[in-house]
Amino acid sequence: MIININKGNKLRKKLFILSLLGATLLNAQVIPGINSKGGAMTLPKGKFKMGIKHVYMKRDHMFNGTKEVTNKEHLDATANITLLIAKYGLSKNLDLRVILPYKDIDATAKLGFNDVAINNQGIGDIIVMSRYVVLSMQEHGYQIAVGGGVKLPTGSTDNGFKKAPSFAANTNTPLPTQMGTGEYEYKAELGVSKVLNDTMRIDFNTMYTYRPKAEHNYDFGNELSYDLSFTSSVTDKINLGLEYNGKYNSDTDMGNDTNSVLRSKLPFKAFSGTVGYITPEVEFLPFGKPKIHVGIGVSFLAHYHVSEYQPLEKQRFVFRLGYLF
Repeated sequence: MIININKGNKLRKKLFILSLLGATLLNAQVIPGINSKGGAMTLPKGKFKMGIKHVYMKRDHMFNGTKEVTNKEHLDATANITLLIAKYGLSKNLDLRVILPYKDIDATAKLGFNDVAINNQGIGDIIVMSRYVVLSMQEHGYQIAVGGGVKLPTGSTDNGFKKAPSFAANTNTPLPTQMGTGEYEYKAELGVSKVLNDTMRIDFNTMYTYRPKAEHNYDFGNELSYDLSFTSSVTDKINLGLEYNGKYNSDTDMGNDTNSVLRSKLPFKAFSGTVGYITPEVEFLPFGKPKIHVGIGVSFLAHYHVSEYQPLEKQRFVFRLGYLF
């Protein structure tokens, strides 16, 4: 019996390199972009991560097509959205994410001779997603993953919310200011990631959301989002990043809430059209590893082509805190 020692050594060397690469990915100093959804990365089996992401935006500018237009209704709206995110590695190539949003929406506007003030707060619609690695980083030098999930109608749509004036709506609350839509939504995603020398990473993610008609026959339109991020560790405790965040939403329909004449004048609308933001960001890793990381970013409006007269935010301020157990 002949034993091929060289072959055995090569196999052990290959297994060692693969295990080292896997450990590197878990403990890499460079982490995904603040809005990138993590590209194609999944958590290793048995690992658990908690995160908080807070987004602040202000809408006091109106747009139509590719132009900024007069804010005739003097809309002044702010939104604070806090996302509690939990991730768990179910297996080597599969993880699970649960996202719980809390919304605080303030808006004032002048509709004709009527002053309107809306202040709604509460838990929004919970999202449950799963992601599966199709091509792994260890074998190909880059990673591709697919995923799917559902948005649950957990956000309140009851009559406890501030309503629009009677001439602009029926008895229903304007749905863009409610906590939930009262309907399930279905999501599918594709992600790509590549890590370079443990100091730089590139993440791409695109997600399609199918939205059936919501409460009161309201149609929010289907959505296609796409995020591309570049992040790099400049020291063992500081990451810098730059992202492009874009989305397209099909046309919306306010259903039973209003008629076509009033719709053209109301500033309270869900987004429809195409929009893109550029997001510079900085991330702080106090212990030099991603076990704890704190990030901030500012998204600046880069381009837009909206389907009708509607508001947009010119900046978004994003804060993120993550902890890997």
